[in-house]
Amino acid sequence: MSSQVSVLIAVDHEVDRGLIETLVARGPNLAVLDYLELDGPASSGMGNGDAMIIAVADYTGNAREFVGKAHRQHPQRPIVLLCPSGTSGPVGDVFASGIDDIVSLPTSPDAATDDEVSRELAFTVEKAIIRKRGTSTTVAGDHTRNVICVLGLKGGSGKTLTSVNLGVALAQAGHSVAVMDLDLQFGDLALAMGVPPMRTIYDLVRAGGSLDAEKLNDFLMIHESGARALVAPVRPDQAAMITVPFLQDVQRLLGEMFEFVVLDTPPSFGPEVINAVDSSDHVLVVAMRDTLSLKNTKLGLETLERMDYDRSRVKVLFNRANTNVGIDREDVLAILGRDVDILVPSHRDIARSVNQGEPIVGQGQTEAARAFRELAQLYVATARPEGEAHDAQVVDIAAQRLPLVEEPAPARQSIFRRRRSA
Repeated sequence: MSSQVSVLIAVDHEVDRGLIETLVARGPNLAVLDYLELDGPASSGMGNGDAMIIAVADYTGNAREFVGKAHRQHPQRPIVLLCPSGTSGPVGDVFASGIDDIVSLPTSPDAATDDEVSRELAFTVEKAIIRKRGTSTTVAGDHTRNVICVLGLKGGSGKTLTSVNLGVALAQAGHSVAVMDLDLQFGDLALAMGVPPMRTIYDLVRAGGSLDAEKLNDFLMIHESGARALVAPVRPDQAAMITVPFLQDVQRLLGEMFEFVVLDTPPSFGPEVINAVDSSDHVLVVAMRDTLSLKNTKLGLETLERMDYDRSRVKVLFNRANTNVGIDREDVLAILGRDVDILVPSHRDIARSVNQGEPIVGQGQTEAARAFRELAQLYVATARPEGEAHDAQVVDIAAQRLPLVEEPAPARQSIFRRRRSA
């Protein structure tokens, strides 16, 4: 594993915490989220971490009880025991209690020994994580996990409009969906979706304790379509309480709870957005037909390439696609270096739907509603098991029926078409 591993460390009061801090600091790729006490809660408001390390002088009943609580809260998170050799008791009993691996704690102040133990500890933690993930993949292999990160790299491009209507369209198609607002300072997901921000992600952080599916579900607002929403804080200053590791845990848990997760992001490539891209299965870039939006979209696509994000999992949506602003298909191809996958027309009902908090996709058979439904169908078709029959025409872009310019024109297909393979 090349990226940093985030860990929670629980320390027995008989163990020198300074020694543990030194061991972890010297270990490659380990980043400590928080330190816990064995006689306190088995969770932290800083997040759940990729792994937990239990450092004890003796593996007593108190330590076993703590391990049991931690394991019940997050059964897929590995727990590594760090203790002096010979003090853990029968190894079989230790592993049966929920411990995944054991590293011997040094009893001498030898610096060379400390370095060796640091490397062993880092290696053991990474090895335990890989084993757990392999087990998790085997158990959950029959489930579909589709996290869609929606990027709008210029303000006002329709990113939140797209996230809301995509989520509602997926819910209307009979799928379980959660939409999460990652614009933590000025998120408008609740307003556009028409759900009251009675509980926000800030309230979830403030609740403390362990984060599990049952608890997270209590903080999800319910839309009439059946889609769930985790909305942004109601005040910008509350965003400072929400850390990227905490967002990682929430997104991971939502991916386990729902068939589809839609992430509505701020117009930037900040830490929370980079994390959202890294944890997503698909990226949907929302643009408009103006040079400023196209320029930012081009930079965004180039950034995704530098992040080694699979180009085949990136789609581009054009909002207000039928406005005549002097930019034609050749201009778009020249700027973006690729064609557009979905076109959403401009319509006065869209602005009205946002003002009323009623997604356009739930308001009849307008061209915009059909475009969002076909966008949802693109992801549904992608998520289907290989070999399942489906009508290939369903995933063609709605824009084939949509003129790009609001003026009389002979019947023809849109000048924007998906690039077909040879």
